[in-house]
Amino acid sequence: MEGYKKCPYCGEEIPESAAKCMYCTAWLKGQNPEQPAREEVPPQQPRYQSATPTTNVYVNATPAQAAAFQPQPVRQKNGPGSAGLVLSILGLVLCWVPVANLILWFLGFLFSFIGMFKRPKGKAIAGLVISIVCLVTLIVLFSVLGQALIESDALDKLFNY
Repeated sequence: MEGYKKCPYCGEEIPESAAKCMYCTAWLKGQNPEQPAREEVPPQQPRYQSATPTTNVYVNATPAQAAAFQPQPVRQKNGPGSAGLVLSILGLVLCWVPVANLILWFLGFLFSFIGMFKRPKGKAIAGLVISIVCLVTLIVLFSVLGQALIESDALDKLFNY
């Protein structure tokens, strides 16, 4: 086991065979021939024994306080699933607009389907369900409008039958 000594510049414990302090990066006397050794300065207290209080909660905190300040995990996001949900809702709201409803439905369904392969899947599933509801609404709407056009005289007048 290797012995330790204190760095003459920062006061941290470093291995005896060290040529350079790993804390303050100062070359120790006679170790680097290209750089003259620093003038001798009285050793300072190590960083973890500082006389002034620090703001780092992990250094001066009790275990209970440190547990309260643990970093929270980063929440995953599902961009295509969110886009699919929004486009599906827009497609459902604008189902009475003839061309926009088909475009919004298709894009909402496509992005929701892509979002199903990423996590979290909640918004993608909701987008798929709303897309299916939108598709059923489109089918019903077009069948009702088509039946109304067939029963009216609008097609006869349009094509002069």
